[in-house]
Amino acid sequence: MFAEMYGIAVFQINPTKYKSISSGFRVLLKEQGVRGFFRGWVPTLLGYSAQGACKFGFYEFFKKYYSDIAGPENSAKYKTLIYLAGSSSAEVIADIALCPFETVKVRVQTRYGFARGLSDGLPKFVRSEGALGYVLLFD
Repeated sequence: MFAEMYGIAVFQINPTKYKSISSGFRVLLKEQGVRGFFRGWVPTLLGYSAQGACKFGFYEFFKKYYSDIAGPENSAKYKTLIYLAGSSSAEVIADIALCPFETVKVRVQTRYGFARGLSDGLPKFVRSEGALGYVLLFD
């Protein structure tokens, strides 16, 4: 998370410009100043907060839901499988909650000038890609 939070994702975008982490830090400092190290921190904070809230909240929901479907005897017998299914279901929802924030963060960090942050980046992204555009991204 440190690497993503501080813009190190851009090193993968242009390997000839960013030869190592230390040279990447120097280039980033020279081109964007200290502020460049903090680009994308709001979407990271909010995205992982949403993911955590969904993961733990929906895990409890699905654990009870699947236990109720299985019934008392089977839920005790297959407790591990029920917890695994609840965890997996919750993770899918949590990751969907994270995706829009991660998409905007990566765009802000790797496409200089795209946006200043989440407040102008998310509306800009939705206008250009659609409300579910982050699901179909492969760039």
